[in-house]
Amino acid sequence: MDFVWIPFFFLSSLVAHVLGLQCYSCDGDSNCLEAQVCPEHQDRCRTTVMTTLTRSGLSTYYDKDCDVSGKANNSVSYLSSNQVVFLAEEHCERELCNEHAPNVLDVLLARGRSPKLMQCYSCSSADGSCFNSSLPQMRCSRPGEQCVDITSFAVPEEFSLDEFHIKGCGQLTHCQVPLGFQNQHSFHLIKCCNSSLCNKETQDYRAYPLPLNGVTCYSCEGNFSHGCAPEDITQEQCRGFMTQCLEASGIDGVSGQSSIVKGCASSSWCNSPYTSIYKNLGALHTRCCTGKLCNSMIIDKTTLKPSPRSQASHNFIAPPVLLSAGLMLCMAYLLSSESS
Repeated sequence: MDFVWIPFFFLSSLVAHVLGLQCYSCDGDSNCLEAQVCPEHQDRCRTTVMTTLTRSGLSTYYDKDCDVSGKANNSVSYLSSNQVVFLAEEHCERELCNEHAPNVLDVLLARGRSPKLMQCYSCSSADGSCFNSSLPQMRCSRPGEQCVDITSFAVPEEFSLDEFHIKGCGQLTHCQVPLGFQNQHSFHLIKCCNSSLCNKETQDYRAYPLPLNGVTCYSCEGNFSHGCAPEDITQEQCRGFMTQCLEASGIDGVSGQSSIVKGCASSSWCNSPYTSIYKNLGALHTRCCTGKLCNSMIIDKTTLKPSPRSQASHNFIAPPVLLSAGLMLCMAYLLSSESS
C-alpha cells in the first residue's frame, strides 16, 4: 500500500513545480494563512509585519505575498506620533515558507534582559518630526542594532507618499558605510552608525542637496519602449559620495517584464541589494563603472542580457536578520498616519 503512495507524492510535487512556487498571500490584522501560486517571475515568499506600540497596547498588521529574488531581510523601529513602530520584512524560497511572522513581543521581552542597547534619535515623515530642532530619542530593542537614518524621495514629488524619512534603530544589510543612489526619478540615502545618538543630522536633502562631485552618468528607469528609450535617457549630475555610474537590468516585480535602471550610485550601493529593494527588480544584474557617462552598455534590445555580475547579482545571500524599503515605508506612512 505504501508503494502506491510514492508515485502520488512524486506527481503532486511535480505538478507544484510546474505550477510555480506557492506562498501565503494575504494582509490584515492576523497572521493569515491563505496560499496562492506565484507568477513565474516571482520566486520568493515574503512576510512584512508592522507592529505599533502605544499606551493602550500593541497592534500588528501583516502582509504576505510572493516576491522577486534579490531582496534582503531587514528590520527597523522608530517613533511616530507618540507610538513606537516596529517594521520587519523577511524573504524565503521554499514552498509555503512564509507561514511564521516576526513577533515583536519576543523582542521586547528580550530587551528587558539586555544591558547593552543603543540609544538613537528617532523621527518619521509620517508625523513631520525629522526636521525639528529637537529630535526625540529611543532605546533600541535588541543587541546588534544600529542607529539608522533613511531618506527616500521622488523627483519631482507628486504625492505626499513620494518622500520618506525615518530615523531610529535597525539592522540593515551592507550599512557599514553610507549607501546612496540618485537619478532623474529618485534619491535614496541610507546611513547607519554604531554609537549612541550618532544619527543626529537633520539635513533636508531636497531643499539642500549634496554638493556636485563632477561625475556625470546616464539616467533612466523603465524599458526600451518607455522610460529607457533613447529619447528618455538623460544625463545626471552626480552628488556627494555617489561617484559611480550604475546600470542594472532585471525583472519588474509587478509586471514580470524586463526593466532597466541607470543613475549615480555610491560604491557601497553597487555591492548591495538595494537596487532590487527600491526599484522592485528581481534576477538583477548590476554593473557599476567610473568615468563620465560610462553606464552605456545597455542601450537597445540586443544588449538586454546579464551584464558582468557584481556582488549584487541574484546570487547575493542576505544575512539572516536585516529593510526592504518601498513596501515597508509606504505601509509605515499609511498606518502610522491613520493611528495618529
